[in-house]
Amino acid sequence: MKMWVLWLILMVVFIVIEGITLGLTTIWCAVGSLAAAVCAFFGANMGVQIAVMVVVSIVCFLICIKWIKPQLDKRHESKENATNADRLFGEVGVVIKTINTLEAQGQVKVKGQVWSAKTADENQIIPEGAKVKVLKIEGVKLLVEEIKEDN
Repeated sequence: MKMWVLWLILMVVFIVIEGITLGLTTIWCAVGSLAAAVCAFFGANMGVQIAVMVVVSIVCFLICIKWIKPQLDKRHESKENATNADRLFGEVGVVIKTINTLEAQGQVKVKGQVWSAKTADENQIIPEGAKVKVLKIEGVKLLVEEIKEDN
């Protein structure tokens, strides 16, 4: 079997691996194998073929890491869409049951949903009817802070 055919088979193997992983892990080796196949086709000796494969693979690797991968990562970067409870962060709610963190009591209504709530300051008590801002979710409770109305 001719060496250029073996290089092409190796290139196909690298492409299949790349297709399975989808992580730019072996594509540069596939390009290097193609370059070695071209060298073999034109009669270069085995040492030249291997050197061309290694050099072209390294150059393609550096190009992928430096320019191509960052561009692909930017395209595949998903803009986080707030889902479910994440949508509550920063929202304003109304206390419907006095919040007393020390006694593990308190409920707020935010976006039409009733949640158990607590404050960061265990000694703070927020009365019914007060407006609160959702800071984060801890377990199944909202961590809230009271919104002071300026008159």
